[in-house]
Amino acid sequence: MLRSSVLGLAHDFRSAVETVVQTGNVPLHIQGFPRGCCGIISELMGDYLNTVGLGEFFYVCGMKDGASHAWLEVDGLIVDITGDQFPDRPSIYVDTPDAWYGEWEEDIKHLAVHEPSAFFYGEERRFLERVLAQLNSRESSFAS
Repeated sequence: MLRSSVLGLAHDFRSAVETVVQTGNVPLHIQGFPRGCCGIISELMGDYLNTVGLGEFFYVCGMKDGASHAWLEVDGLIVDITGDQFPDRPSIYVDTPDAWYGEWEEDIKHLAVHEPSAFFYGEERRFLERVLAQLNSRESSFAS
């Protein structure tokens, strides 16, 4: 039940991010989505998911061979919507950790929140507001 609910939200969130990114009016560090923005996208999505009542979503950043990658975790599930920046990885992964995630050494783990102290907080918050507006417009069109 949790996996299917989170999977649906992950697909919707990624689709909304893609739509907003296509406008070109997004923070510079998000323009290459999904490449190079797994941290901020995971943080923003986790901030949102922590408001929907499905559990506590944690931001996780792992290290491997000098590289980093970030995703979310909730009740034993990985939630990753930027995996396709790596070869042979799906764009959306919502499941228990597979061997690929086992290769990453956990470096950071904390409750997923978008910290107001973040350097680009204002720009990122406006981006998230636009993503959430996309989500809401999709929900409205489904309800019609």
